[in-house]
Amino acid sequence: MDYASAMAQSTRVTSKHRNYPALYDQVIQTLPPDPTVLEIGIANGGGLQTWRTIFGPRARIAGIDLNPRAVEMREEGFEVFIADTGEPSTWEALARSFPGTVDLLVDDGGHTNKQQIAALVHGIDLVRDGGWIVIEDVHASFMALFGNPSPFSAAHFLEQVQSDLHRRHPRSSVQPRRPKLAGRIGQVITATSWVGLRIAGPEPEAFDEVVAGQDASLMDYDHRFDSSALSGLAGRLPAAVAQPLRTNARRAASALQTRHYFGPGRHR
Repeated sequence: MDYASAMAQSTRVTSKHRNYPALYDQVIQTLPPDPTVLEIGIANGGGLQTWRTIFGPRARIAGIDLNPRAVEMREEGFEVFIADTGEPSTWEALARSFPGTVDLLVDDGGHTNKQQIAALVHGIDLVRDGGWIVIEDVHASFMALFGNPSPFSAAHFLEQVQSDLHRRHPRSSVQPRRPKLAGRIGQVITATSWVGLRIAGPEPEAFDEVVAGQDASLMDYDHRFDSSALSGLAGRLPAAVAQPLRTNARRAASALQTRHYFGPGRHR
């Protein structure tokens, strides 16, 4: 069953942005039968009911909330934890209950930078390979209510993590900033307010190229960063000096070519 249809059957109130159900459908089709789903933020309980409708009675559906009244959902067969996911002790307790067994971890809780970042940093230890972490309502990173925008927002953190997927390529000149996270995230889906991260280290094939065809006569090297003066100078210098000189010159040339995209104007 698709997410929107299951959501419509909930007796308890739940709400999602209109683009979320189709995104969840992409995740749902990758999950095993009877998965373990852990959702941060129970609210009225409609979200837990939605997961139960989708995955059936044998799935393990659990929720986390600060509201003590959320324990009423236990009467409907759900596991309920009353805790603050912004606190490390909460994740220590969850790791004992979900030792790498979660198939889908959804963060729809307090929306603070600390809580959303913790859902990824600590939640990744709860999720099995092939599972997902979904962080909803990332637009909170641009709301003054949450002390944003900020260089320490959840959105900024997620952007850095996504960049690490590219930094980890063998041909990258720099190492990932967060190698533990980069080593376990295989895919990221980003949409308005919603980020889904597939947990599983990259397959070796991710760094390989597939080559087809025989005629390579049209191939030419891209000379936009070449400089005859620089090449001549670099050729007369020791390699230890020449290589940084070439690198810095290419970096400066690249900045001149693209910096207008980052300033005010029609490209913003």
